[in-house]
Amino acid sequence: MNRDVILHGDVYACLDYLDNNSIAVAITSPPYWKQRDYEFKGQIGQEKTPEEYIGRLVKIYNKLRQKLRKDGIFLLNVGDKYLNQYGKSHLLQIPYRLAYHMVKDGWYLEDIIIWYKPNHMPSSAKDRFTNTYEPVLVLAKSRNNIYRNKYPKAVEIPLQQTPWKHTAVYPEKLVWEMLERVELKNGDLILDPFAGTGTTAAVVNKIRKSLYAKKIYSIMIEKGDEFVDIIKERAKIIEVIKVKDISYEWGPVEETDLPMDIEPKPILKDKHGEVYIAKDQREFLSALKGITMEEFKKFHREDALYFFGVKDWDLSSLYYAHTIYQYGYVLRNMLVVSNRNNWYPIFMFARDSTRVAYKFYLDRVRIKPKTKEKREWREEEFIGMKVRDISGKESIEGYIIKVLEKYDDGFPKLVVVQWDGKASIEFVIHPKKDEFLMEGVKFFCPKCHSELTEPYDPIGDNICPSCGQKLWINLETIPIIQEPQEISEIAKELENNEYSIGQILNIKDLKRKKVSSSSKFSSLERINWGASPGARKLMLGEYFTKMRLYRIDQPLVAQYLTLLRKSKNMSIQYVINKLPKEYCHTVGHWFRKDFGGSIPIPQDVELIKDIFDVQDNLLRILKRTALKFQTVKASIKGKNPGDYIKNKNDKDIIKFLRLLYIPSNEYITIFAQATRCTEIIAAEKLASS
Repeated sequence: MNRDVILHGDVYACLDYLDNNSIAVAITSPPYWKQRDYEFKGQIGQEKTPEEYIGRLVKIYNKLRQKLRKDGIFLLNVGDKYLNQYGKSHLLQIPYRLAYHMVKDGWYLEDIIIWYKPNHMPSSAKDRFTNTYEPVLVLAKSRNNIYRNKYPKAVEIPLQQTPWKHTAVYPEKLVWEMLERVELKNGDLILDPFAGTGTTAAVVNKIRKSLYAKKIYSIMIEKGDEFVDIIKERAKIIEVIKVKDISYEWGPVEETDLPMDIEPKPILKDKHGEVYIAKDQREFLSALKGITMEEFKKFHREDALYFFGVKDWDLSSLYYAHTIYQYGYVLRNMLVVSNRNNWYPIFMFARDSTRVAYKFYLDRVRIKPKTKEKREWREEEFIGMKVRDISGKESIEGYIIKVLEKYDDGFPKLVVVQWDGKASIEFVIHPKKDEFLMEGVKFFCPKCHSELTEPYDPIGDNICPSCGQKLWINLETIPIIQEPQEISEIAKELENNEYSIGQILNIKDLKRKKVSSSSKFSSLERINWGASPGARKLMLGEYFTKMRLYRIDQPLVAQYLTLLRKSKNMSIQYVINKLPKEYCHTVGHWFRKDFGGSIPIPQDVELIKDIFDVQDNLLRILKRTALKFQTVKASIKGKNPGDYIKNKNDKDIIKFLRLLYIPSNEYITIFAQATRCTEIIAAEKLASS
């Protein structure tokens, strides 16, 4: 065949249509499991389980292997997926489980290339690393093949923007890079069984026209009608062959447990977590099997974090990592450590506990942004911008009708928001300090007044590290709570004007309100209720969210409410009886310290005050709300470093990983002593260096 062709139909039927032993290279990126619905019956990627998805692909790729020449190569890019569940999600290791079962089916695994995406999608996850890479599996029909195993094992290729709605991230540069690793000859056929928008065909065209001038041709298999049209236009392919579907049987794969001939070796060094990098495969599996032992579980805290790596790895290392799930653990990341021309994995495990969250101090290892965002807020208009209130039981919408006060750079600080016949005065957090302010509540020992970096431990002893005072035993031993000075000053100023942050006001009363002309609120009666043209920035996806001002750990609030309830000799049922009927299934969650617990919403705090007859500082803090500007921006704390680590030696990697779980007090001691400084800022500088 000396022409490009599109086979239009189901992938299995189209593969069956091809001649056996005719394809030199197959290269593709199939639909990922549960990633996207292509809206046609029988599509791949919507199987009920990962095992069914893998089993179906193994069946399809078995047919593909028949079409490869004896020396042919299959380059397979497939992404991973998390199993979403109550508590902590588990990384499924789909690419490596697929490779494992393909090898069992008769393939030879020649290589696994790591494709790092410098412009990867950002993630809001704070309890794991951002996913930044995908593997490319290099599979062969025989050991004597045309793959040239002399290139780096990790490549850095950015995602590619395309004008088509198909959003698969398979870029032309990646296809070109992979085809350069194969000994291509004139007349070779390049097959893409999941062609999508025809990226592979576009690259084949470019290779034919390049300095290489290889007379190679592409065969594109695609089921979707609209994608066939895109391929025809993009790759200038004229010939389209419609192929009728044929039936084929497939089933879920059967997974394998940890090998029986491996002796378990539990790692028992630090109850807060472990970093262990094995030399070879057997040593790694021995440590992995040690995690399953009761001795390992009893030694470590329930919120411990584990990093287990292996230098001289093979496919079984990557495969067996997923089996840890059945032993009560979750795999949160597979970190890739890339040095020179090779790489090795480090797996991040945690207990699959719904009782407590594991410790993951991401802020210690964030990468500071290279450039600061410059935006002229004075030139922008905020009147009419949408505000979504998510602080209550139901989400409601309003819009800004007045800016009362601005920050020095012109960003609004105090605004009036209209909500369907009512209005409220709201405090706005500046985007340059929103994360710091929302986590700005400080806790101090009630006896020695030293600051507590770990204010409450739900599963351990709560003792002040400075004076030894036992904490959280009763109301007298609850830590002293302090708000950021900026919030305290604003709250006091508003109270002097008979307003409070978040207070709902009747619009008619607000307009009639007589206030001194010297007050900043004197212009409220001249509010322009209409939205201005400047509010059209909403079209850019920018808006405000009204939410709880401070981020406070739920177990801490649950312990506080428990002590408050016990101090009044009240049962949980008594509290339920004091509230409206709709609270009967809510109150119990306020006192739970596991993942089923919840924090009372600001509207509920007044009810709690009345029941317990208290005016407590923590309750006041729980009632605070603020508007947060929602836009696409980098974290002001810095960037999540991601799951791809480059050019670090073993010593630096171990130090880096230990930072993620060492308790705050030990962290300060270890790293502050190293710099002869008792300030945590110095420790953070050292950690980020």
